[in-house]
Amino acid sequence: MNKSTWESTVKPVVVLSIIALVVSFLLALVNSFTAPIIEENQKAATLAAYVDVMPTVSDAKTLEEVTGFTTENVTGVVKAEEKGFDGGILTVIMGYDTNGTVTGIWVDASTQTKGIGSNVATDTFLAQFNGMDGTQNIAIGQGGFDAYSGATISSKALFAAINDCVNCYNELA
Repeated sequence: MNKSTWESTVKPVVVLSIIALVVSFLLALVNSFTAPIIEENQKAATLAAYVDVMPTVSDAKTLEEVTGFTTENVTGVVKAEEKGFDGGILTVIMGYDTNGTVTGIWVDASTQTKGIGSNVATDTFLAQFNGMDGTQNIAIGQGGFDAYSGATISSKALFAAINDCVNCYNELA
């Protein structure tokens, strides 16, 4: 191998490979430190959403996990996710009372288009679901439930996630 081939072809490949290995190692190291913190923050945000949708709960510390598969005489929450606009995940958490009535709904639409699809998570829009029968599936434009104008895909994802929650609740009932 002559000197010009080494300098112009092989050396840059070797140097870039070493840089890529070092950067990959550093990213893995940073991830190992931040992953538990990120997981704890996500858990705290989810628990806060649970408290928001359950009016009888004032603090996440009073929540307990129920492992039995029944909803009889239990207030609780159901969480569902659906793909919204551009494949972004839309998350819905619905609170239920012992009669299957929805006590609250929390939506994370942060992956949807800001100012359009993200509007399906506004309190004003979600108010239409307050007190709904949480044992019955719903459809856009029926039973007084409307889509958000201009956010068709995000609205469809929201309704699909709500129906996923309803179906899950019904399976456990």
